[in-house]
Amino acid sequence: MRHLHWYVIVLFLLALGYDFVVWGGAARLPDVGPHLLGSARQEGPLAYFYMSIGSMLDQAVPVLDQWGQQHATAALSDGFARIHDDPAVAMDLVFSKTWNSQHATLKFFHWAAPALAVLSVVFWMRRPKKVSLMGRRR
Repeated sequence: MRHLHWYVIVLFLLALGYDFVVWGGAARLPDVGPHLLGSARQEGPLAYFYMSIGSMLDQAVPVLDQWGQQHATAALSDGFARIHDDPAVAMDLVFSKTWNSQHATLKFFHWAAPALAVLSVVFWMRRPKKVSLMGRRR
């Protein structure tokens, strides 16, 4: 229990990293990436934040870009045709119906990062403090 705040912070950082890499990969997909980015700019500020930061990260590290695009494709491929036909509804499609397990994971981590951020702050504020009952001896 003494180090619970560190576990929550690590989980937050892992969730945030996943979001940056996968949403950044989604924004960089050749056909639907610009549609997803445009729709997120209008309707999904959190997804747009992940895409903006993640695109820079993925561009800098090609291995992350490849991994992120693979996971984004696996998660969103069922909706590619509809997103390509009507780009304005891309975020509505992404967050309405769950298409597969990868898509469920993408949606879970999208909301897990902000929830874990709040929990990190709460647990950090409530962490056990070092109590010294006696002053230092000189």
